[in-house]
Amino acid sequence: MCTTRRLICNVCILITCLSPLATAQAVSSSQAHRPGCWPQEYSIQRDDSAGILTLSTPYYTVQHDLKKGGAISKIGYTHGRLDNLLVEPMTTSVRDENGTILRDIGDHDPRVGYAKNGNTVTVTVDCNLVDNNGVSGATVRTIYEYRWGYIKIRKEFYFPAGSVRIKNLNVLSTVLDPSLSDYGYREGTTEEEGAAPFGFGICQWKNLRDGASPDQSFKTPSVPRYLVFANQGIEGIEWFVSSDLSQWDLQLAGQRGKGLCKVDTSADSAGISVSICPLDVSEGSVAPKRVCRFDYYIGMPVLEGHANRPWLHSTFNRNQGNWVSEETVKGWFESGIRTVHCHNDGDYYEDGLFWRDGSYPPYPPEDMKRYDKVIEACHRHGIRVATYFSNKELHSSTEEFQQHGQEWARKDSKGNVNHNYFRAGSEFGVQMCLKSGWLEFFKSSVDMVLRNHELDGVYYDWNAALLCSNPAHVVERGSGASADNAGAGLPPSLACHWDMDELIELMEWTRQRVGPNGLVIVHNTRVPMFVIENFANYVVGMEWGYKKWTDSATKLEELPLEWDFVGARSRGVIGYGIIDQNAPRRLHKLLAIEALFTGVAPWPASPEAIELYKILEPLGDIEQYKFEDWRNKAVTLDSGDCASAVYSSSGQAYILLGNFDVEPKKVLFRINPRKLPCPLSSVTSCQVVNAYRSLGLDLEKLTGGGEEIGLPPDGAVLVHIR
Repeated sequence: MCTTRRLICNVCILITCLSPLATAQAVSSSQAHRPGCWPQEYSIQRDDSAGILTLSTPYYTVQHDLKKGGAISKIGYTHGRLDNLLVEPMTTSVRDENGTILRDIGDHDPRVGYAKNGNTVTVTVDCNLVDNNGVSGATVRTIYEYRWGYIKIRKEFYFPAGSVRIKNLNVLSTVLDPSLSDYGYREGTTEEEGAAPFGFGICQWKNLRDGASPDQSFKTPSVPRYLVFANQGIEGIEWFVSSDLSQWDLQLAGQRGKGLCKVDTSADSAGISVSICPLDVSEGSVAPKRVCRFDYYIGMPVLEGHANRPWLHSTFNRNQGNWVSEETVKGWFESGIRTVHCHNDGDYYEDGLFWRDGSYPPYPPEDMKRYDKVIEACHRHGIRVATYFSNKELHSSTEEFQQHGQEWARKDSKGNVNHNYFRAGSEFGVQMCLKSGWLEFFKSSVDMVLRNHELDGVYYDWNAALLCSNPAHVVERGSGASADNAGAGLPPSLACHWDMDELIELMEWTRQRVGPNGLVIVHNTRVPMFVIENFANYVVGMEWGYKKWTDSATKLEELPLEWDFVGARSRGVIGYGIIDQNAPRRLHKLLAIEALFTGVAPWPASPEAIELYKILEPLGDIEQYKFEDWRNKAVTLDSGDCASAVYSSSGQAYILLGNFDVEPKKVLFRINPRKLPCPLSSVTSCQVVNAYRSLGLDLEKLTGGGEEIGLPPDGAVLVHIR
């Protein structure tokens, strides 16, 4: 993530074309369509006879079962494949010292109310935890705060004083549809369990597809901080904890590692079984406090139901005073680039003139004028512009660091801070934690830049919640406690937290700040996240953490979940993060082809990608189509070195056919038009399309036994059918 700044100093790239920031903010709320990144209202329907409370947006629907403890029993997407991602409701339970299990879904008459405040809806459920005979041993109140693309949940357990001892407390258990077999998790370990002091806590990827080996299941005594389940490129769901980690690590047993999280195929193979327990002890039992609270989230991707425009992007910086020219900007536009950003957070040229994180203005007056001229040139040529910010770094040379650095810093358990270096003596900044005054200062820094320049929006690096042990952050902001005394004397285990709540707050603020048509780009390598990405236009990742391509490309079926996630946002995969610097140039072409067939794009835009993506020009407006990648069921090819992808709309479809071999191929090509995303009852015309000629194909063969078609080496062809 941080090396983006280090390796792209001479590359020029940014974001997709829309109006400048001031225009975006002035867009009337009466205008018809809002993009999915802009928060919208929930509609609410309560049907007491059916026992269902439904909350929905144009993009997703959530239902509570009013006859089963008010539990969430359905999550589905308007533009997804499944009617319901849940095979079983999201259940809460407690097992007492006698082995009796008390469940919320056993209460058939919970007390359920809701209130609406603008775009936010709060649903409150009070119910008994009951055994199989209907006997209650405790109660639970659940507060669901519905916001854009996520539900923030507080679960409050109330136990009779002195009368209950428990062996297991299960905050959430469910069975997910088996198609959500790709999953990832961010571990809940700390330095006490051997985690690196300033580790990133990256997502570990696994899958539970048919025939997956047993080691693909997951079991840990430390509740993970994040879980995501997905049908790659299609849909998914995520769960993660709030900023207060002590709730999950220490609240019940008083020590870490006494919980249980399990992910596995369900006993009857009906789906993916998930269980999240902050307490699970086989020996002895625990007397819980009178009230126990747990804060967590359910996140849903905002799926807009159309193909994403390919994201061809570039960057610029001061470059020793050699700012980009109008001719360069014009060339960007002609090559298909529609977004760029200023990226100059390190002393790449060893001249001392770079944009130090947290500082403003970054350059001498003459350079600030040149900076504005680049923005103006981009707008003249229909290119939108953002500027880089790291929401986790503050340069140690700034006055704010001198005054607040120790107070705001992300610290390890020994109280150390971490400086990020480009090379010896060249610093990017010191790592900060958003669960501090750093959040408000960072917002003010972003606002200052946007107010002083005609930018379209922002680019956020280090856009992830990270573990921190700074005791000054344990006391909530605004409590009145002084920075010198906040959290003083707390042991590292109690001071441990992360800044997830604050990261979400920042993303919500950012979207409001730039407006519905403003530009938000986030970089979240190894930590993709629906809730964060819902507020963004573009996402960039894949910078580090994976095996480098040296002499061959990773096969499509082996690409990690992060590569395209669920396809909710246009994504860029970082070429220099994937391909070894000494690898043959051919791999850059293969990267462009694999990106094309998975609905993403190389980042920054390579010459190979710019040339290859011209193949999509005949489609016109990409967003009028539905996209299915190489896993589509409509097209069959008889070669393992080839793949297809589909852009489908009413009455027509464009089929991409790709050859990943260095030699040309002839393959047998077959289409089932009824399995297209927008099905066709029959095919009346079919042509191979390129910039120079069209070639008709035999329809009877094409929809029957197959038609032979030639594919170029390391290349693709486009077929149009009606």
